[in-house]
Amino acid sequence: MRFDQRVVSQTPLEELWNDQGVVSSTELRDLNALEIAELLRNGKVQFVVANIGDRLKWIKIDKCHDFWKTEVKNHLADPQAVKCLEDFPESYCYFASEWDSRENPIVLLVMAH
Repeated sequence: MRFDQRVVSQTPLEELWNDQGVVSSTELRDLNALEIAELLRNGKVQFVVANIGDRLKWIKIDKCHDFWKTEVKNHLADPQAVKCLEDFPESYCYFASEWDSRENPIVLLVMAH
């Protein structure tokens, strides 16, 4: 299979990939909004969006703060709280997890809709 054509077929993901192949990383922990904000205060964050049927969407690292403010913050589900999709704008949300990386922290956002 060509990695530039690989799509998300199920969650949770066991690995991350980009157009060149599998990215060396492992899932560390689930994240809430305060934990993501802390990661952003410490530097750049690599956001990756996973949506069933789509390719992984790697957000450009220089857009991480804007992406957090304009897209993620209002759609982030707290892993410890029970909510309905209707509680979120446009009836979708993300579940976030941190993945290790040699460079910037990776925050995987799994979309639910």
